[in-house]
Amino acid sequence: MSRRSPLNIHRLALALLLGTFPLASQAGKFNLKTTQRVLTNLIEQSLEDYGVPSISIALVKGDEIVWTAAFGYSNMRTKTLATTDTIYSTGSTFKSATATALMQLQEQGKLSLDQPINVHLGDCKVQDRLQSDKQVNFEHILSHWSGLTVGAETQPIWGRKLPKTLDEFTSRLYSVRAPEVEWEYNNFAYGMAGLLVEKISGQEYEEYMLEEILKPLGVNTPHPVYPSAEMVELMALPYTSGGSRGEPQAVAQVHYDVYPAGDIYLTPEDMARFLGAHLNGGVFNGQRILSEESVKAMHEPRFGGTYALGFTIEEDSNGNTIIQHGGGIPGQSSMMRGDLDAKVGVYYMSNSGAPEEIAKAALALLRGDDYTPPLKRVGIKVDRKILDQYVGTFASNVGVSFTLTRDGSSLLAQQGSAVWELPAETPESFYYPPFNGTITFGESAAGSVDSLVITVGEQEFTAQRQ
Repeated sequence: MSRRSPLNIHRLALALLLGTFPLASQAGKFNLKTTQRVLTNLIEQSLEDYGVPSISIALVKGDEIVWTAAFGYSNMRTKTLATTDTIYSTGSTFKSATATALMQLQEQGKLSLDQPINVHLGDCKVQDRLQSDKQVNFEHILSHWSGLTVGAETQPIWGRKLPKTLDEFTSRLYSVRAPEVEWEYNNFAYGMAGLLVEKISGQEYEEYMLEEILKPLGVNTPHPVYPSAEMVELMALPYTSGGSRGEPQAVAQVHYDVYPAGDIYLTPEDMARFLGAHLNGGVFNGQRILSEESVKAMHEPRFGGTYALGFTIEEDSNGNTIIQHGGGIPGQSSMMRGDLDAKVGVYYMSNSGAPEEIAKAALALLRGDDYTPPLKRVGIKVDRKILDQYVGTFASNVGVSFTLTRDGSSLLAQQGSAVWELPAETPESFYYPPFNGTITFGESAAGSVDSLVITVGEQEFTAQRQ
């Protein structure tokens, strides 16, 4: 029996339940059954193509969660199926919730976005070593323009190392450049944002997030920061992706020291409820957590960039405004994406990784747009003697290394435990699934190829044979 045979059984059962529907949606009209069928096919194919143990998803439309579903295994060894109650790490998607908490406190008159953070930090002030004319304020830390030292550390759950408190690492932060000079993603700054929630509200971080944000939205998961024993039983174990040819491999369970920046444990439906509030001007299911004015402010990119306050902002091909955030820790990933104009959104989680195509498909289907799943890439046939010139280990100038091998007439790339088949676009250029990019080989010398170029979007990275 194949490692994912229950998926095929589930696919058949769902097809019998829903009947036969076209793969593309009917333009302008949302059809829930079509949406379920198309996304089910796409997700199950993603599990196969990417070697991912499980994906769990929730869709929000207007003021309602319209669908939740889970696919694959939360535990590969015991073949425990993931369910909609399975708990995953939110990763950095929870930055949006931490930012929302500070916006609530601003509405209460307890802070202002342009106020220096050190006013509220007491004995654990950040160090202004540059003595800049601009002091680091709330807007800077929530938009990643603070100029402070960056980073985050993962700690093995069984490592027995005492973690630093939020106060300890905040007091060690210092300015490396003036605010507003350069955008730099900063987990430390968001960890400090959680500490500011505590100091300004007078409540412990988890208590505040539960009482002021999550519970009002209908979230029943009880201990997102400090998971209870009952919650641990529902958690998906972490794995690396197996790729298109390999098997998922278990990895060590870890947690981040900067937990307000993204080490929180919830379900996709929990986070979809939070996303729903941001799609509806601060209200979901009749419960307001933030004013419409504050929500709008959170979705405005800052200082000429594309990052607002806890969200990345972009415009899609329809001209609609998209809010989104991805997240991940080793063996866990998450994606949140919403369309502000159509008031639809998707949140999904995995105990490995999941492609962004799921988010794009979900929004299109929720809007009632035409959507056709991308065709599976089929490479051209390349002479085996040419493929043999590419065999070897290559290391890139951005720290990515992989080993290329030939299996019959296929070229394979192995990164860690993941093994990917690389479809050939030309004899020298191959599609590279992990980056949704291409690998192009240089001219051969003495019967081998010494370098290659990895192209991802408009960026290029070189790699040399080792």
